[in-house]
Amino acid sequence: MKLKGDREALRRLFDNEDAIQAGHAPPHRVLLIGTGGGMCCIRTAAYLTAWRDAGLERAVDHAVTVSGSGGAVGAYLSGLPHRAVRMFEHLAVAGFVSGGSWRRRRLCLPYMADVLRGHHSPFSFDQRLICTHRTSWHVVVTRLSGESFLLDAKVAKPDAAQAVLASSAFPRLTEPILVGVGETEEALVDGACGMPLPILAGVKRFRPDTLIVLASRPHPKHLPRLERWLWPLVARAALRRLPLALRRSAAAMSRAMATEADRLERLKRIRWCRVTPNGAEVPIEPCTTDLRMLRKAADEAMLYMRDALKSAKPVRQV
Repeated sequence: MKLKGDREALRRLFDNEDAIQAGHAPPHRVLLIGTGGGMCCIRTAAYLTAWRDAGLERAVDHAVTVSGSGGAVGAYLSGLPHRAVRMFEHLAVAGFVSGGSWRRRRLCLPYMADVLRGHHSPFSFDQRLICTHRTSWHVVVTRLSGESFLLDAKVAKPDAAQAVLASSAFPRLTEPILVGVGETEEALVDGACGMPLPILAGVKRFRPDTLIVLASRPHPKHLPRLERWLWPLVARAALRRLPLALRRSAAAMSRAMATEADRLERLKRIRWCRVTPNGAEVPIEPCTTDLRMLRKAADEAMLYMRDALKSAKPVRQV
């Protein structure tokens, strides 16, 4: 793992938590962004497990998640980040990802829905705790028109689990998900199709003074060459039955992520850090179902985050 940016951003989590426990207003406006990556999001669940173990329960003001990282953040707000790691392990061995080659691969989102709602699973969202938690939570979703936006998971209908399902519904691998948005119901797909790293949208919406990005996959420039250079061509062919605007936004996913990663490094007047795999860790992919590799990746992420928090903790707490 690698932490880029200012470690002071992690220290501000402790400042906020201390202030809240003392009955004071938190001194910082902290925005957490969890990026997508399918089964790779087990790393995000491991990062947040380390946060809970360090006593960081209410330090984040706003959270924005993409794809499967919503499952990890929903568990964190429900007080169950440890079980979120188990959720990804459970999905890996239960047939959530089906088909061998990429041409035949599919995702069984109805099964994920059962897991998020506690059916035949040790894990489930607690809608009451999520809605009463001080942290606002938005998931990135994309309309079939190709427009991505931030959907408030706390008010999504019928529940927050439905918002996470929509944010995880990657085109061709699964069908769009119907979610209640206000008085209407929309068919939505994975937010990564148009906004894989919502730096600009998050900063404009919440005006934070601290930004922490928990990445489940490496920086765009460290992704496999096939994914970086050939994905736009593959996407246009594989997603040819989708509306043209959605197909174009999905094809531009890698380029959009690289643009937003560069934007993050140019931020001024905002303390930021980005925790990301650097290529030396277990090489898991979005559709990895090897339980041994997933567990090893989670252990690596958890140990790294524990060390990072320990070094960032204010001296008065050490």
